[in-house]
Amino acid sequence: MLFKDSEYGANRFSIRGFLAAMFHPRTSPCDALGVFTRFNSKYDVEDWRRIVSASELSSQCQLEQVVHCKCTKNKEHEFLLFHFHHPIQQDAEAILVSDRISDPEGNINNNNGSPASRRTGIRSSRMVLPYCPIPPHDSIFATPYSVTRIPTYLSRTYGKFNYLTELHFTSVRPSALQLSVLLSVINKHLPVYDLYQYQCYWYAHTVWEALKRLFPDCFETEESAARSSCLGFTIDKADSVDAICEQYRTEWARVEEAERQFEEAKRRLVEAKIQREGVVRGTEEEARVRAELQPQIKIMRPMYMRY
Repeated sequence: MLFKDSEYGANRFSIRGFLAAMFHPRTSPCDALGVFTRFNSKYDVEDWRRIVSASELSSQCQLEQVVHCKCTKNKEHEFLLFHFHHPIQQDAEAILVSDRISDPEGNINNNNGSPASRRTGIRSSRMVLPYCPIPPHDSIFATPYSVTRIPTYLSRTYGKFNYLTELHFTSVRPSALQLSVLLSVINKHLPVYDLYQYQCYWYAHTVWEALKRLFPDCFETEESAARSSCLGFTIDKADSVDAICEQYRTEWARVEEAERQFEEAKRRLVEAKIQREGVVRGTEEEARVRAELQPQIKIMRPMYMRY
């Protein structure tokens, strides 16, 4: 984890954490697209699912914890931080940011990149009416690990904010592929931004509660009761967790079947080449054959993981 006091706001700066990060820097891999990246990357959740699904390495990244955050001003916008570990380089960590904002123009750039408008998720080039049928924008932001990248992005995007509570997964952790399927299901559940029911509070709450229910080997640390509230008042939101979990299970069964078909196709491909070349199993020649087929296998996977 990034040193905690600077991770969640400039007003919580820690000299000890800063020095530890400076003198013991981590190296971060950039081989798991959509999770461990070389550059700052922002995706809507549907694109993120396609990217993660297409990469075996990305899909295997493990979600260690989720942090629920809340802005301190304006509409007190809520967002989530996802902490992932790399499947091979276990000490490598990536922190992804996810939230829901209104998108009146139907694209990500309707706010012209303005931090002030982006913080609330409501200010924009057009007024957002409570029942105006506009699409929501559910997004994922990924960045290479560093001492400053995530704090800088959070500060510029959201201004001052507090972290409210953390959800830690223990022995059975969701994979990036499982999270991408869940976010996709939530996005499709009702693809309309409703200021009174399907807003940022609903999104953060639904992701949080669905993860707890679908992956119960976890524990929650609550530091504030301010979730799903604004100016001290509880915000109404739709109760969609049961329906979302059921839709997720149905969709995940489809993904598992696609994975099974892909693994079978990969096995047949390798087997055919081994037999064709008369390679003896368990030798360096077999390892060479498998390595030679990796580019072809990478091309095959997106064909099976389409949804």
